[in-house]
Amino acid sequence: MTSAAARNNWNILVITSDEHNAKIMGCANHPIIRTPGLDRLASEGTLFTKAYCAYPICAPTRQSFITGQYPLEHGQLSNAHVFDKRTLTWAHHFKQHGYTTACIGKMHTNHESYEYGYDYRYSTEHFTEDIKARRASDPPQFDPDDKLIFDAMTDIRAGGKQPSRLHGKVVKDESLETDAIMLKEAVQYLTAHQSQKFFLHVSFVQPHWYWNTNKQFYYMYDPANIDFPESVPGELESNAVVYKMAEQAGWFQNTEKMNRLARARYYGSISWMDHNVNQLLDTLDALKLTENTLVVYFSDHGDMAGEKGLWLKNQMYDSSARIPLIMRMPGVVPAGKVNETLINHVDLFPTLAGLTSALEHLPTTLSGNDLSGSVIISGSRNEDPHEERKFTFSMQGLHSVDSVPMQVMARSERWKFIQYNLEAPEQRYVLYDMNNDPDETHNLAYKDSLQLVVAEHLQAINGFLRGLRKPVYKVKLKKDANVMQV
Repeated sequence: MTSAAARNNWNILVITSDEHNAKIMGCANHPIIRTPGLDRLASEGTLFTKAYCAYPICAPTRQSFITGQYPLEHGQLSNAHVFDKRTLTWAHHFKQHGYTTACIGKMHTNHESYEYGYDYRYSTEHFTEDIKARRASDPPQFDPDDKLIFDAMTDIRAGGKQPSRLHGKVVKDESLETDAIMLKEAVQYLTAHQSQKFFLHVSFVQPHWYWNTNKQFYYMYDPANIDFPESVPGELESNAVVYKMAEQAGWFQNTEKMNRLARARYYGSISWMDHNVNQLLDTLDALKLTENTLVVYFSDHGDMAGEKGLWLKNQMYDSSARIPLIMRMPGVVPAGKVNETLINHVDLFPTLAGLTSALEHLPTTLSGNDLSGSVIISGSRNEDPHEERKFTFSMQGLHSVDSVPMQVMARSERWKFIQYNLEAPEQRYVLYDMNNDPDETHNLAYKDSLQLVVAEHLQAINGFLRGLRKPVYKVKLKKDANVMQV
């Protein structure tokens, strides 16, 4: 067991992916997927099964975990908004505690070349002209048979003027892919800074569409033999907002064959991302850094991946709003444990600070809590009663800092409650019993015997929204941006 005083000498390696469904990992008991890297990390650390994103869209939720604030507070309300360069992040904080800091990969701030407090920043904006030229001369190629199916798939967006996002290609030169470049840069960074106390965030873009991988991973899963969750008749009709969205997107027009192909290629992308995670773990081993490095893996949000006939994110279903989260800290975080603490993106900043005894100077503007007492081996610190929580929240659909979110989720230990910003009372509320209906098929919000549960969660949402602070800096959109882009 490591003392609190000794924990201030730990390195921190944060590994993030993009759009990874938390159900689709070997360590989450998925029957098909091969994720030896994440399984290894979970066996040597703790897997969290009730971790949720702050906002199931890339840019807003990414800035939530680096600030410890919800989007209505930090100001990046959508993928089309700009994250203000002056905003304080976890990089500023950990620098105060003697860390050299770096972010390698996607931040999705719409200022990708800016540092945001990091000592070192590397993104696609830093690619050399040689890399750009080589990527352009040798792009990934469609499998001809797959292309016929992908081209027939329906994914209507922006008035139907843009092609479907649901496809993948075969990569000929893996070294030219973004994640491979970021992995190489991260390994070089770890090697160069192995004698320093570092905070490194490595941000992979897979398994976000498009699912471009080399042959090994592209063809790893046979569409005919993968698992495919069957829809329960009437389940979406009881969640009218989602049903309408799916109709508008045209997803109900896609056949099972189409969905199976897309799901198989999504799985291949997950396995390639996992391979890159494993490479980072191997690098820590080779540099003899494993025993003094806190490793945290999570995603920005999930992907419906064909479940209920739906794709992508935006929804409060667990496949979209729940995130995979694994922490490894030998001797501090228990190995091989499953942790059911309710935890959110906004909690990660203060929790990492708590795990590494870096709570001094923690910003007072955080909405997240230090949950390290619920994470570490029992007895290695006193439990803080303030760490107990009844709810965690997620939101989606913001146009301005004065707007009411289109949807807000309150997740308690047993229940998931969703409030939609609609006038029609019979469509405003959704309640799922996550203990007895983990697949979220039966809306119980209008059941007479559960009105006290509905009222409790409504009260929690109202208190949550009232407690949010206004952004410090003016909220801005990108030029010619579409605020509803996802």
